[in-house]
Amino acid sequence: MTRLTLLLATVALVGSAPSVAAQRVAAPPAPVALTVRLPRPGQEIFQVHEVMPARPGSLTLLYPKWIPGDHAPDGPIEEMMGLEITAGGKRIAWHRDAVDMFAFHLTVPAGVTRIDVRFQFPASDRITPHLMGLEWNTVALYYAGYPTRAQIYRPTLVIPAGWRYASALQTQTRSGGRIAFEPVPFNTLVDSPVIAGQYFREIDVTPPRSSVHRYLDLVGDEAAALDISAVQIADYRRLVEQEQELFHSHHYDDYHFLLTLSDYTSKGGLEHHRSSDDRARSGAKMFADADHFMLDASLLPHEYTHSWNGKFMRPAQLWQPDFERPEQGWGLWVYEGLTVYLGDMLTARSGLWSPDTWRDVVAYRAAAMAHRTGRDWRPLIDTTVAAQLVYGSPMRWSNWRRGTDFYREGQLLWLAVDMKIRSLSHDRYSIDDFAQRFFGGDDGSFVTRTYTFGDVTNTLNAVQPYDWAGFLHDWLQGVGRQVPLLSGIEASGWQLVYTDKPSRYQNALENVGEGELEGKGVDEMFSVGMFLDSVGKVDDVRWGGPAFKAGIAPGMKLISVNGQPYSTQILRAAITHGQNGEPLRMQAQNDGIVELYTVHYDRGLKYPHLVRIPGKTDYLEQILAPKSAGNDR
Repeated sequence: MTRLTLLLATVALVGSAPSVAAQRVAAPPAPVALTVRLPRPGQEIFQVHEVMPARPGSLTLLYPKWIPGDHAPDGPIEEMMGLEITAGGKRIAWHRDAVDMFAFHLTVPAGVTRIDVRFQFPASDRITPHLMGLEWNTVALYYAGYPTRAQIYRPTLVIPAGWRYASALQTQTRSGGRIAFEPVPFNTLVDSPVIAGQYFREIDVTPPRSSVHRYLDLVGDEAAALDISAVQIADYRRLVEQEQELFHSHHYDDYHFLLTLSDYTSKGGLEHHRSSDDRARSGAKMFADADHFMLDASLLPHEYTHSWNGKFMRPAQLWQPDFERPEQGWGLWVYEGLTVYLGDMLTARSGLWSPDTWRDVVAYRAAAMAHRTGRDWRPLIDTTVAAQLVYGSPMRWSNWRRGTDFYREGQLLWLAVDMKIRSLSHDRYSIDDFAQRFFGGDDGSFVTRTYTFGDVTNTLNAVQPYDWAGFLHDWLQGVGRQVPLLSGIEASGWQLVYTDKPSRYQNALENVGEGELEGKGVDEMFSVGMFLDSVGKVDDVRWGGPAFKAGIAPGMKLISVNGQPYSTQILRAAITHGQNGEPLRMQAQNDGIVELYTVHYDRGLKYPHLVRIPGKTDYLEQILAPKSAGNDR
């Protein structure tokens, strides 16, 4: 049995979503030949050519809309250009659907057995003169009316001849810069990005005695960006070991950490089943500078954990048979929240973070959620249901509106769950036991399985009986003080406190910033109630806080504080001086008008930290301690 036949036989077993049964049972046309060229990297444009078998009559082609992991209908169709459809050299007229802008309708002439589809896609956020990252969903149309798992594609990529590349796709042939990959279903193609570049390095991080390979693939704009230390490589290898100790399974044939190290590409990460597409917010400095590495260290563990949580096991409402049907974000408190908890825990267990760093991170996020005034009206579950809205919402008033809080508050929720399991079981069980039960089935399989709320609570009850449905319902549906936000921290033997000195983590955020969970800026939300950029523009204001009561709003720019020209140092000195009882007088510009605002605040600078509760067991030490190696898989 060939690799492709085995793969198709495997995906045919997926019956986890009822909507699959409603799909057309007729086979789609024969395999699509997709060729993507990058003729001039400096122009940052992909040239696309699809040869699509077709039958005479009406045909609808779709551009991927709902991209798994994005949790929103944000397929970048607005950047697609130059669409031309021909048959036998003659143009075929097409028209975009007037309601669904991702659908293109055409009529295939009689006697035609295939059509040629050509268009261009600019990817300035993924291409530089020295490297590229390719997300296949941006460079392909697919057939409407069939599951994406039934549509077979033969992908070819043409890049500069001297460039090296990496992907979870299997290479069939390479000749110069032309790379032909093995045929795969379209959903697998979209789940298999490629990175390539002039400066490239592949590092085997497979643990000893393992037959399943894991690779750390690095691409940068210069050779120096790839200078990862032996200690860092060893930590990434321990990450793989610790993931195996947690889940006792894997759900890939081999795995590629695809890491782009550039100051000119977009930042962040996106999970895939057999790889992760990671772009360091520190760019070329990730491995060279300790603070930059600290901020990026949890990126790969987070996306790697998604191979189990999100790709192998996925909330039923987030699974669809194609990229057209809407996803429902209900389960993101598990999909993302638990991944933050487990991924950060594994960052510490592997040595990529110290326990001190983990505590600084959690202290900062806990403080941010404790000061999230929007929790007074908007329950956490609504941020998941409305995920497609909150991902794109502006920062202004986000403290009151709320954003993607299922990441940070989700981490606190699962810490509370972990501590509740430990307490009720008298330390016999923990979140590790839940993770192994929930994500550890079907070892070696990468066929997605879906789950419901009942599946989560049933597994928790199998680990440790409790009213988990009530516990989770109260947290997810509760608002304000109804939610025991800090209960997990306090049960772990620690408490959240504030001092006048920021942690190293918060200092690094202020100087480097840019990330999915935290951004660059001057964070005084815990004191006067403002978040500003480096030049004094107010990005957000704490609803009901001192600055809010004075009339300050997002969008204003501070000109002076207590008569002195604005700077971060001047602002913080004034906050400190305000402890003498004198109000802060802030001059701010708003739409061309300069006004003076009087802020009454006298409690000084406030920065979050975790400190030990005397006499209580330190459970964080146990949670973050690496697990001893067992039988690797």
